[in-house]
Amino acid sequence: MIVRNSETYERRVNVSKEDLLQEAENRGCKYSQECHYCGQCTLLAIQEVLGLASDDALKAATGFAGGIGRTGSVCGALIGGVMAIGLSCGRNLQTMKHPDKEARLNLEKELRLLSLVKRLSARFEEEFGSTLCDDIERRIFGRSFDKWDPEDKRQKEIMGGYEKDKCPMVVGKGARWAVELIMEERARSG
Repeated sequence: MIVRNSETYERRVNVSKEDLLQEAENRGCKYSQECHYCGQCTLLAIQEVLGLASDDALKAATGFAGGIGRTGSVCGALIGGVMAIGLSCGRNLQTMKHPDKEARLNLEKELRLLSLVKRLSARFEEEFGSTLCDDIERRIFGRSFDKWDPEDKRQKEIMGGYEKDKCPMVVGKGARWAVELIMEERARSG
């Protein structure tokens, strides 16, 4: 069972950047092993470590499992990281509906956020050769799986899928990389 800690890891005394990144990675792996749904697990690990709690965002991440609705498309771990970047750096409803167009669009802020997303996506490309779930599976399992076929799901688990190490590793790295980018942006923004 997952217990959400109200004190974020970042606020604890004498926590190094590496400790924070490792905590995000560990939580991502653990949640992936226990709960599956890569987008949610990535997002939850980041939320807890950086204090970005949003149950609605976590609920919204449900459909990204298996590469968006089990289609093998964009990796849920990447999407969970993008969602966390948005929670940390994105515009809110008040800004989105601001009567002044320049304030509403805030091009400088948008470009910084999109740069972070691009960098996160590039990390997935660099590490796994793709941002797509099916391609990442081919890279780490030697094949992709039909996410709707119970036998394929069983085979994936036998090969180290959800509850062992392969998918949890992707989730953990995604959480780590997103936290690193968010921390860099927070340091830059002051």
